[in-house]
Amino acid sequence: MSVIQNTLKQPLIHFVVIGALLFLFFKLSDNSGEVVDESIIAVNRPELLSYMQYQANAFNEEFFAQQLDRMDENQRQLLVESYYREEALYREALAMGMDEGDYNIKQRMVEKLVFLLQGSIPVVPAATEQDLEDYYAENADIYRRPASYSFTHVYIDDQELSAEGRNRAESLLEEVTANNIDFFGASDFGDTFPYLQNYVRRSRDFIRNNFDDEFANWLDSIDAQDGLWQGPIESPFGFHVVMLSNRFPAELPALNDIRDRVEEDFYIESEYMLRLEAENNLIKKYQLEVGELAGELAGELAGEL
Repeated sequence: MSVIQNTLKQPLIHFVVIGALLFLFFKLSDNSGEVVDESIIAVNRPELLSYMQYQANAFNEEFFAQQLDRMDENQRQLLVESYYREEALYREALAMGMDEGDYNIKQRMVEKLVFLLQGSIPVVPAATEQDLEDYYAENADIYRRPASYSFTHVYIDDQELSAEGRNRAESLLEEVTANNIDFFGASDFGDTFPYLQNYVRRSRDFIRNNFDDEFANWLDSIDAQDGLWQGPIESPFGFHVVMLSNRFPAELPALNDIRDRVEEDFYIESEYMLRLEAENNLIKKYQLEVGELAGELAGELAGEL
């Protein structure tokens, strides 16, 4: 008797029993009048084509139809068996109610619906010249090239920014100036910098990330002249003696120079807006009701502010 009692206490037994009861409940509550034998898994060409596409995560029915037709009997049988096994396990999971409250399943269903909507939206009409000009003007900030800089530097490793480090940097400034060291000769002097020695047409953000804001601002304040060494300037890493050979202001390239990119972006956004409209047409029949969002902790924090 104790063996039976211990067995009945096992969570797996509870899980199986509950699943069986759920399955029986749904079978008895089916009022359609049509008897469906859930033990039969029918397979046909459309089901196999759909299965193949989802397995490959690529949706091209014509391509997979050709793949299916090229299979020999053994390959086709293996495909059918794979479909059968997945469908059988899926039905068992449904019978046990495993789909209820599962966010991953919910997300997959939403993704499938969005995929089906993709096939229903109209084709984006060919862009006219006016379409591209308007889109280019509305999105000028996206296509604007940021300011960039070309420079090299000699680095003194001194994170303490000591007087000794500054003296070394000033001595190096005199040395590279006196010896007419060019852009590519800087590597023979100073310490090894953690990032780059030569910066060619690097953006302001790139330079800020390698140095800091003050360094980038300083580049805007000095003369851009090849062969002219300037500094020293501080950074979180130490001191730098710099040759700024060129400074390129931010600019918006002409439409003709980036036409392919603008046209591609136009089609991507147009297609997105059509899909969004299709989604909105589906969800507009639902009414949003927002309840209390702030919990006790949020209320306490609000009271402290």
